[in-house]
Amino acid sequence: MRVDLNIKRTLGCALFLGLLFLSWSSVMSSQAAQNDSIQFQERIQKYVALQKKAVNSVPPIGKNVTDAAVIAKHQQQIADAIRAQRPNAKPGDIFTPGVKPIIAAIVKQRTDGKDGAGAKSTILGEGNPKNESAAPVKLAVNATYPTTAPLSTMPPSVLKALPPLPKELEYRFVGRTLILRDTTANLIVDVVPNVF
Repeated sequence: MRVDLNIKRTLGCALFLGLLFLSWSSVMSSQAAQNDSIQFQERIQKYVALQKKAVNSVPPIGKNVTDAAVIAKHQQQIADAIRAQRPNAKPGDIFTPGVKPIIAAIVKQRTDGKDGAGAKSTILGEGNPKNESAAPVKLAVNATYPTTAPLSTMPPSVLKALPPLPKELEYRFVGRTLILRDTTANLIVDVVPNVF
């Protein structure tokens, strides 16, 4: 009888410790994800501050300018000023190792199965520069996004699920790679290869 009671206590204790460990792991992983999300937003804000500094360092063009060559030259000047401020920029500066799996999981969830077929088709279909661009997009941090390359359509279901961005930045796809694009400088800020 005593042996059975000791076994039950030992099993009960082991079960309790196991549940405690699983609960602790869940809390820690959600805490880690929350910290990664906060760090992502902080890095976005630092980049936007850097971008504003770059914009202010370049002579402005008039608001009514419609000449594509003038606009492209201005974008290039801003991009050069940004590159000068972040000369050692590399993949993972914004999409950190902790954020990449979160982003990939969001995109995968929204593009998997029957429910995600439409979103996947939209991403990989018409407008994806991997399919129809005469100008190849160099998937590198600080690379200029070619003005002749199309911009992929972002399905609303994917866009709503991703962390929000300020107007200076946008998510786009090139093939299955998610890029973070500076809309003012037409610059690739960071990349997540093969996100789905």
